[in-house]
Amino acid sequence: MNQTPPTEPLGPGAPTQLQSESGSRSSFSLTVGCASVILGLVLGIGGFFSVRAVTDVPTEPAARETPNVLETAPAGRSAAIPLGTTFPYVAPDSFPGEAEIAVTEVDGDATEEVAAASESNGAPDPGMTYIEVLVDVTYHGDGVLETFSWIDVQYVGPDGGNLSRTFVVTEQTGDVPVEVADGERFQESFVFTLPQDAPENGHFVITDDAQNGMGERTWIEAA
Repeated sequence: MNQTPPTEPLGPGAPTQLQSESGSRSSFSLTVGCASVILGLVLGIGGFFSVRAVTDVPTEPAARETPNVLETAPAGRSAAIPLGTTFPYVAPDSFPGEAEIAVTEVDGDATEEVAAASESNGAPDPGMTYIEVLVDVTYHGDGVLETFSWIDVQYVGPDGGNLSRTFVVTEQTGDVPVEVADGERFQESFVFTLPQDAPENGHFVITDDAQNGMGERTWIEAA
């Protein structure tokens, strides 16, 4: 049968030796721990400033889209301009100054919007639809521009046939001022009634005389 050997009592110097060894280990562990903490702080701070230095590098601002603004108004179908292009328009018989015009939006199926704008708006005939064109205008010059009948907008189909606007109430109708002076801006909607299957490659023509001189006016691509 195995017997546990008797435990020898510690000599008088043993506790002091153990305490010394224990104290040395504790001091060493504390020193290593402090060094680790300090090293971690140094690395952390260094990493922070490194990241900060990288993220603080100035970046070039994103380039802004430059609006397409023409100094002179092109004339005729062959010089048609895209939607959103701003061009000058003069009509001495209608107003004394100059209007900056841009056809900004075309809603190819505006039947529901037109119906919602006013109960007085009738529905288009079967097989037909309303399209709505938004024109943005800024007036420059002497006198005023009276908005009641200052221009006419015509739709010209791919076959060359042209359509006049359909007079209905739109969301912009109540916001169009009676007249505008130098530097003032407004938006006006023009509505047309087209077949639902009408091709999209037509044009809009801004003119003050739909019967004559349309070829001398600016044409805008419908799509």
